[in-house]
Amino acid sequence: MNRRVCNGPDAVQKHKDRLKASIPENGSIRLLVVTEKQYGSMEILLGDYLQDDTPFVCEQLSIF
Repeated sequence: MNRRVCNGPDAVQKHKDRLKASIPENGSIRLLVVTEKQYGSMEILLGDYLQDDTPFVCEQLSIF
């Protein structure tokens, strides 16, 4: 997964067009556009940590 920081809607459109041209024949591409203000208002919610909690594996989320 990749992420890209774009400076303005024109740059977003440019990369969106590049992605549309690269759609795999038998696949899909997910695109999420988040503004700096939206990213800045992100909240991280954490539960209580217990010593006996088992670690888990998760996939990385990439944002353009």
